[in-house]
Amino acid sequence: MGGQRCEVVSVSIMKPGFLHLLLVVGLCSAGCGKLKKKEPPPPKPDPLAVPEIVDEVASSAPAPAPIDPAVPALTINKSAQVSVLGYHNFITGKSKEQMQINIDHFRSHMQALKDAKLPVIPMKDFLAWRRGEKDIPDPSIVITIDDGWKATHTLALPVLKEFGYPFIIFCYKNFVNLGGKSLTTAEIKELMAGGGEIGCHSVSHPYKSKINSMFLKSQDTGEKFLSKEMKDSKQFLEDLLGLKVTTYAYPGGYFSPREEEVGREAGYEAMFTVAPAKVTWDTPVTALGRYIILGNDPEDRYFKLAVSFRGTADGAMVKQLLGGEGNDEPLVVTTPLPNAIVSSRRPLIEVDVAKLEGIDPASIVMKIAGFGPVPAAFDAAGKVIRYQLNESLRAKDCHVFVTFRRNSEPKPDMVSWRFSIDIDSHYLPEPPVKLEKAQPIEEMEPPEEEQAVTEDR
Repeated sequence: MGGQRCEVVSVSIMKPGFLHLLLVVGLCSAGCGKLKKKEPPPPKPDPLAVPEIVDEVASSAPAPAPIDPAVPALTINKSAQVSVLGYHNFITGKSKEQMQINIDHFRSHMQALKDAKLPVIPMKDFLAWRRGEKDIPDPSIVITIDDGWKATHTLALPVLKEFGYPFIIFCYKNFVNLGGKSLTTAEIKELMAGGGEIGCHSVSHPYKSKINSMFLKSQDTGEKFLSKEMKDSKQFLEDLLGLKVTTYAYPGGYFSPREEEVGREAGYEAMFTVAPAKVTWDTPVTALGRYIILGNDPEDRYFKLAVSFRGTADGAMVKQLLGGEGNDEPLVVTTPLPNAIVSSRRPLIEVDVAKLEGIDPASIVMKIAGFGPVPAAFDAAGKVIRYQLNESLRAKDCHVFVTFRRNSEPKPDMVSWRFSIDIDSHYLPEPPVKLEKAQPIEEMEPPEEEQAVTEDR
């Protein structure tokens, strides 16, 4: 209260004019926070003024790629076949045992794959196909090399690099950095830099008898042994090379539900046997077949089985029908021709079989890589098997298979060939329409109706 009386007294002694001014200032200071300054109205736009051009700020996100409506979405060819070749050791002299192959013999196999135009794909593409993430050519070849012999680096690698073929080596832990004929870490890394991948082949390469003997001791002993062989070896390679290992080759090809279960637990995407069978979309991932190539087989039976697709025998029938080497006259004519380059992504595919007799129309089957079986028609009068693609080809190369039976032949015939698509031409602009020189209006004759009216007049 004393403070208030002092304030009143101090005010009372002031002059009236000054008191009035002080009261006005106090009121302003109390209420100015609630008052807003009135903004002047915006100027009216000048209709004749040129608008200012402001540079757009570039977006940090890349522009989306243009979508070609003519190209359908990715489809997986679930009818594709894959032959997995299995090699072991390589030598320069004569093969003394099955698992050794002369390096020149090995080179002849690689040359045969090239001559037959059979695509060799990496294991990562095979796995992506099985996951439904990527399509692969039909048929395809995968090259595997077991154990980890030093000759894989000294002899096989130069040949594989010569042909540009990818491959995968299945190493077992106890044969890495062992000295002598085993691969070193540095050599494995050089193999991987040269197109190779790495897979697991156990710790000690145990055969069936060894595994069974461990389970005979006790169930627990057997399970621990199997877990160590399949899991510890995987961890060893991953630590050694700093990457993920997702494939396994059963030592000796032996496996049972026990190995399959441990393999799944270990995280393997694919596990390979030695059963000589082609791998398809439906082949269980725990029992994928391989053709183990024997170095002392002069007839190359397993290699021929591996590269024989759709009922053909080493390509002999295809060569005969399409003409083969030299001046052999072809028995069939294909459209497009073998190895031709076409501009259309929906070409007409034909096989002229006029020189063949007794073809059973019901036996005709046409398959196109990436599409599978297609409803080809048979023109009996013209003797032509024909199919017009109604979807655009997505790949640069197209592989066609046509099989049929002739009454005079005990086995079915097959025609298999490839042609290429000129992808670039599909995106080139259309040439401008050539216009004829226009006729002057006064020189143009009137329509017949107008001529008749003129004559009547």
